[in-house]
Amino acid sequence: MSQDSYSLMRGGLVHRLLRASGALHGTRRLSWWLAGALLVLAFLPLLLLAGRGDMVWPRSQAMTLLGDYATLFRLLLALPLLVLAAPRADALLHGALRQLTHASLVHPRRQPRLQALLASIRRWRDSRWPELVCIVLALLPVLLHADVVGPLGGVPDWRDHAGVMTPAGYWYAWVAMPLFRLVALLWLWRFLLWAMLLARLPSVGLTLHAEHPDRTGGLAFLGVAQERFSMLGAAGALVVSGACLNHMIYLDIPLHALRHLLAGYVIGATLLLVAPLLLLTPTLIRARRHALYRFSALGNRAAASFDDRWKAASEDTASTESLLDHNDASAFADFSAVYQGTTAMSVVPVTRWTLMGMALPTLVPLLPLALVAMSVDDLVAKLAGMLI
Repeated sequence: MSQDSYSLMRGGLVHRLLRASGALHGTRRLSWWLAGALLVLAFLPLLLLAGRGDMVWPRSQAMTLLGDYATLFRLLLALPLLVLAAPRADALLHGALRQLTHASLVHPRRQPRLQALLASIRRWRDSRWPELVCIVLALLPVLLHADVVGPLGGVPDWRDHAGVMTPAGYWYAWVAMPLFRLVALLWLWRFLLWAMLLARLPSVGLTLHAEHPDRTGGLAFLGVAQERFSMLGAAGALVVSGACLNHMIYLDIPLHALRHLLAGYVIGATLLLVAPLLLLTPTLIRARRHALYRFSALGNRAAASFDDRWKAASEDTASTESLLDHNDASAFADFSAVYQGTTAMSVVPVTRWTLMGMALPTLVPLLPLALVAMSVDDLVAKLAGMLI
């Protein structure tokens, strides 16, 4: 089976166009070339066109191109981030799909079901229609003539001059924003494909072991793979951070007034990233419940046997043999440890580290807001007050 058979990224209309153009051959740093090409195509003409209207360098009375943090964060940070993160994400998702077929999670008799499921996901991945829909959605605001001028009322904008859209504004609306939306939508489509796989995975018939050391029935690797989609949360956080910076700088809105928006984004984005893994919760609950029933019955017999030997050793005072000379105590302690591990089994294949790996990328891009909200002296004073 080819390497692309286990990939969620290498397929679809865009991938076939890149292959037909020869871009997939002759370079090992395709993502860097693509990120650079998209960056030049989206941002360089904006610099040239905005320069013609003298709306490039920051001013105190108008929002110029280099003073529009929402645009800078979206095109210079979020767009390259999504492109550069794709190969690494694909490698981890590829490994997770291979793990499904090579691990003992699926009985050999049910392997044909798993292969049929993976084949169905590949057909969806290779279909041209979902990515055509992504292209239409990326262009839809332009086709509907939606207003693309920034929402900062009363602040002169580099995309607008006397109520008329500037050439830079047209390039932003017709080229830059559709490119960003298309890349983000392609990521969302892969996220949906992954969610479809997880939703149908229990129907294959998983063989889970509640006593597995990963405390998630042997499915912790799915949570690790899911963590790669945190780049979607990071890209969204960059957009939110840039928009909030614009409001704070040009409209004098305090950071305190934006706290609910920022907290809601971090919590909502993290929950959205974790949500596909919740589709496996019913299967994990059943595996944990059945294991506890089985181990409870086995524990009764083990405890009774241990108690009988303890009583016999304590009543036979003439014997020089101690209970510690037998392996019963060690075996019973080992069984107790296994039982405790089963009771601690999580019903969501997410560890605290995986959850942190999903939450931190949505939080870190928001930290610059604190630096803008207070001076360096105030920040140092607050940190010193916390440490002293």
